[in-house]
This record gives sequence, structure tokens and C-alpha cells, in this order.
Amino acid sequence: MRTLNENLAVRMIHTPGGDYAAAAVDGTWVDMTGYRRCLFVSLAGGLDGDIAVAVYEATDATGDSAQALSGLADSFVNGTDEDRVGLIEVRDTDLSDGFSFVTVRVTPAATDPFSAIAILGEPYSAPVSNATTDDVAFNTGE
Repeated sequence: MRTLNENLAVRMIHTPGGDYAAAAVDGTWVDMTGYRRCLFVSLAGGLDGDIAVAVYEATDATGDSAQALSGLADSFVNGTDEDRVGLIEVRDTDLSDGFSFVTVRVTPAATDPFSAIAILGEPYSAPVSNATTDDVAFNTGE
């Protein structure tokens, strides 16, 4: 089982947020530069239909050259997965050459509540921050 070492620096980033989505929604692009892995944590509320969650990679924060990462996906099934937490781990070795940005694409079959966050962990050296804005939380685990 893969585990996240909480003693290393962790950066939490909010991606598609607590909305009722009726069509595919992309989260914020997360820069994995300097990090070994990213964990997407997702939660679906009371479902009216199934929800598919897939990880995409890109070469920059605008989603340039975006493509799905094979095998890195999850789904929430109506009638089975209400209020379930889904986890998808992305390692830096999962990314294609020249790609360092990742996001989740949420595709609901109906208008359903959904929320997701990304947790970047295991920097190559700590403390480190690759934040592009000042409003990103950074925790060195102290």
C-alpha cells in the first residue's frame, strides 16, 4: 500500500469545488514540479447518476496539450458510492516527458454534488514551494 509521509512538506490545493455539476468540469491545473507525487481526494454527495473522475496531464497551467493519464481514474456509482471518498495517486513517473501539470476531470451523468482537492507531497527537498499564487497553503509538517 502506498502511503504519504506526513513529515514531508505537503501543499494542499483546491480543485473543482463543492458544486453541482451537470457536465464535465476540469479542476485547477496543479504543478508537480519538485514533487514526487500528488494525491487527488474526491467526495460525492447524494448521487442522481454516476460520476467519472479522470486524471489529465498537461505541459502548462492553461492545459496545453492535455491528455488523460491511462489507468488513473475513479468512479462513483449511483446507489452504491454516495458519501464515499475516492483517492487517486499520481507519481511523477506517471507523467509523460515534458508534462508536469495535472488535474482531475469530473464527468457526471446527472447534476450531482462533487468536491475534490489535490495534495502534493514528498518534495525532492523540503521546504519547497512551487506555488504560482500567494493564496496556496503550504505546510512543512512541523
